[in-house]
Amino acid sequence: MTRRRTLAVVASLALVGGLAAQPAGTATAAHSGLGMPTQAFYDGNGGQENSSTGGLWTDMVGGVSSRPYVRSLSVVNDGVTTPVFSDAGVTPPAASDGGLTAVVAPINLCKAGEPEQAGRCYSTPNRVAVTLVRAHENTNIWDFSADASDAAPRVDANTVIDMTLALNTLGRSLRWSWANGDLVSWRTDRLGQDDATVRIRFRPATAPLVSSFPEGNGCTATPVRDCDIERADSEVRTATLLLSLDDTLDAALTGAVFATQNAFAGFLEPGGTSSAPTLDVQVASTHLRSDGSQQLGVVEALLPSTALLQLYGIPAADAARAFTATRTGDPGSNAAPTYTEWNAAEHGTDGLLVTVRDITFSVPSYRVKSRIPRATTSASVGATRTKVKLSETRCSGTRRCVASVYDLGLKSRTRYLPARPPIAKGLPVRSSEVTLKVERRELARNHAYAVVIKRVGTKKLASTARGVTR
Repeated sequence: MTRRRTLAVVASLALVGGLAAQPAGTATAAHSGLGMPTQAFYDGNGGQENSSTGGLWTDMVGGVSSRPYVRSLSVVNDGVTTPVFSDAGVTPPAASDGGLTAVVAPINLCKAGEPEQAGRCYSTPNRVAVTLVRAHENTNIWDFSADASDAAPRVDANTVIDMTLALNTLGRSLRWSWANGDLVSWRTDRLGQDDATVRIRFRPATAPLVSSFPEGNGCTATPVRDCDIERADSEVRTATLLLSLDDTLDAALTGAVFATQNAFAGFLEPGGTSSAPTLDVQVASTHLRSDGSQQLGVVEALLPSTALLQLYGIPAADAARAFTATRTGDPGSNAAPTYTEWNAAEHGTDGLLVTVRDITFSVPSYRVKSRIPRATTSASVGATRTKVKLSETRCSGTRRCVASVYDLGLKSRTRYLPARPPIAKGLPVRSSEVTLKVERRELARNHAYAVVIKRVGTKKLASTARGVTR
């Protein structure tokens, strides 16, 4: 697949305004008002000329039948669930005037016959936006801040949107996702397959609306830069999900999601080194709200258990006390970050939710990194057993530790595999140099693996290690 320059996430005011494929750095709505085109328009059969700079689903190889679609949609108010539709296919059920539906739009998709150009357009979109809207004649209303009091079903700041998305052929390419909203739960299934699905439950969130960005601004650049906007023109409330199909990002981020509130741009990028990995979460907004009060944003980053093991070698159950999130770059303030363990039964995914509130702007970045030391490891596969060598100076005969070994799967496929229980646990580590032995069938050649070392008694993490078998 063609290498693709990572673009910033442009929040809902640009995406749902019809910005199907504009160059990074622009955020001018292609359609007037707070409406956006219908699904029929994006599918190329809306009876309107495509005057936007980007392609429609008919321009993609495989066409409309190959695009993602919303399989089910419901809203929850005061504990009562109102189904909108279920068991839908590529063609969405017709929505009555004022009724709810969702629009799936390609971002950075070339028009038919247009050559690919890095940073502008690709033969398959490198972003897909999914937006909750109210149907209205030949357009859709995506701003719920002025929703009618008698609108049914109601959508306000406390409403939970429950949406299941079938990724179709693009399920093979998903990396991370972004939402304008407050995350409630997140679940991915069968990533890497054509029948992959994503289910998200989230509350709509406000975002600043800026009618015109200054020339040369980098509010939607990669990474965000030179974004210094004093005041929003107004605020909108939206519920938007953005899927990133950018294959230049670390594969370990497959299935990760982050969300923002009171912001219009964000960016997610792994960094550091193999021995000290980091994850930078960047968010951008105006300094002030439209009424002149301080703009205070929120960012939530969910690292699924697979990403935790792939990037850091840390199981989800141990992650809440294992990380720091430090503000870098743009000066300002925020509340102390919180670290919450998520579990599949309650939240759809085992993982760690990092939340930072009361963020002042314009472009702060938060570096998420492990506070747990990294041990060194290597592994060789023999006829019947795999030997995992470990160098760990924090354990000894008097400071006893035990190790658990995780098989992360074939190196080329690790990003698609859900986290699994350890293949071996309770292995003694009583010196600085130890060899752990596991059955070859449990840890084969060219498999990535993680070793988690804990103190005997306290069960606190002493260190972690990651490697690939030879």
